[in-house]
Amino acid sequence: MKFSTNSEHPLIEITSELIANKSFDSPTSPEGKFCRIIVKDNGIGFDEIYLDRIFIIFQSLNDRQSYEGTGIGLAIAKKIIEKHNGLITAKSQIGKGASFIIILPLKYE
Repeated sequence: MKFSTNSEHPLIEITSELIANKSFDSPTSPEGKFCRIIVKDNGIGFDEIYLDRIFIIFQSLNDRQSYEGTGIGLAIAKKIIEKHNGLITAKSQIGKGASFIIILPLKYE
């Protein structure tokens, strides 16, 4: 909600699918041992050249006076996902929203 545009109503879409391998590009599989969760929004987006920065604690790509925040949310999410033997990344374009892709095992081993 924080990174929504003023011209559109915020829209968040969450999808999931079973996948064969612990990989962002893994094909879907009904017998998959991993789940790919995609959280997509129609917000302001970001330039993917900064992808590595968004998961570092206290890093912010935006002016803190325009967008409140401490820069810890995605860093905490990444830590939690990694502790559960998972992966997280994002895809985005400026002005076209962002998609956060999470891979988690169905069973923790």
